[in-house]
Amino acid sequence: MRYPFFTLVVIVINHINLFSQCIDRQKVKFGGDYGFIKYIFHCPTYSFAANGDTSKNWNILNDPIDIKQAPKKALEYKKVVEAEIKKYAGADFYSDLKFVDVEVVYPENFQEFKRRSDITQKSCLAKYFYHYQFKPDSITGYYIGIAINAHGQIISPFNFPSKKYYKPIDKNFTYCKLIDVARSVQKEIDPIKEISFEYDKLHKRFYWLVSRELVNQKEGVNKVNQVRIDAASLQNAKPVEGKVTIIY
Repeated sequence: MRYPFFTLVVIVINHINLFSQCIDRQKVKFGGDYGFIKYIFHCPTYSFAANGDTSKNWNILNDPIDIKQAPKKALEYKKVVEAEIKKYAGADFYSDLKFVDVEVVYPENFQEFKRRSDITQKSCLAKYFYHYQFKPDSITGYYIGIAINAHGQIISPFNFPSKKYYKPIDKNFTYCKLIDVARSVQKEIDPIKEISFEYDKLHKRFYWLVSRELVNQKEGVNKVNQVRIDAASLQNAKPVEGKVTIIY
């Protein structure tokens, strides 16, 4: 009975070692943008999340409050949002979606936020803003934000594919494999700066973006070698050229 357990431990340790040998974990980045700026930026909001602060004295520092204290409508609309996402994108996509938190706008509580210079009394388009992450694994993912008005209507676009276009992510990927693929199509990809998980809105596909470190940087626009790898079909990869602007 000891041998299977020992084998499992060796596999786990080797997996960790393989990751560390290929790229530092800190260089694997999230893609996307929650897109909250248009809807709740500078607004007095409280964030509610699972395992948040259980205190009844709500803080104003954006530390999440326990989801159990969220307004009833925020929880009701969360079900509506997730039903609409599942209907639009399909069960396969939805199975890899993780709820992060919901921010609720309280314009009537503005005075409680007066110590924060970033909060104003400007009009806010949304009453509720839901943060999600679409995650191909436990390391990284793609940010998705959904804005809801006071009447429970979704007022932000779905920045992810419909079920007609969604292709399931190849879960057999490893970061070592991604780097090998990148090197096979772009000989000058080392030293690697980062790997991020991105979405192409035009072609409605998720992809991995492997980016080279900026070598011999100069002031102004610098060209950077990158490789785009189709997240649903890793053999579909192509070199691309990114741009970074340096200002001294």
